[in-house]
Amino acid sequence: CISFYQVNTGQAPTLLKKFENKPFNHLFWSPLGQFIVLANFGLTGGALEFLDTNDFTIMMFLTII
Repeated sequence: CISFYQVNTGQAPTLLKKFENKPFNHLFWSPLGQFIVLANFGLTGGALEFLDTNDFTIMMFLTII
């Protein structure tokens, strides 16, 4: 499971979005922070999911063979 939180000083973290059943083992943030790539790499290939964290939409999903 992958969860995104908002952290404000003096307050408890607030859950923004939780993705269940996501088999990803690597996360790569954009240097500017809005976009993240969720990646699953294994011996037989993998998958990449490109996510916009402003609204948590999946922009693209790629399967690597």
